[in-house]
Amino acid sequence: MALDLTLAFQDKKPIQTIASLSHTNFLLVNIPTATRRITVGCEAKKIFLSFSHADGAAKSVTDCVWIPSNSVFSMAIGNNIDSFAVVADSAASDVAIILEEV
Repeated sequence: MALDLTLAFQDKKPIQTIASLSHTNFLLVNIPTATRRITVGCEAKKIFLSFSHADGAAKSVTDCVWIPSNSVFSMAIGNNIDSFAVVADSAASDVAIILEEV
């Protein structure tokens, strides 16, 4: 089931945690259209981020960026990007997401 963060700025909660992110299927994260930068990371496990995979899609490394454990990945995103998908590499893990209006 997709994670809806579309009201993150309105609710003044631009930092969110995905508890126990799946390592078998992608989770779609819906974000506010005003988001201009995303930062994603996981302390315990490497994770994959994609703009191509759907919610519930089986884990794949195609069209993904690999984010090593104990680090974060940050990127500016263009207009009209309103979601991204993430999946853990092995074992469910907590993932931090930071959304920015830049």
